[in-house]
Amino acid sequence: MTRRKFIQKLITAGSVMIAGASWLVKKAAPRKFVRAFRVKKYPGSLRPLRDLSKQSKWSG
Repeated sequence: MTRRKFIQKLITAGSVMIAGASWLVKKAAPRKFVRAFRVKKYPGSLRPLRDLSKQSKWSG
């Protein structure tokens, strides 16, 4: 192997390692938290809880 090919392979391997390291750093970086807007009151009507021992009409 000539010196030119050896240097070319070193440069290729180095660039692949740098690209892989940057990808790993990007994947390992902590995610930013996005806070959702919380509504004070539930938008809709809540039904009271029913007896769990009875079979509902939608159960198989």
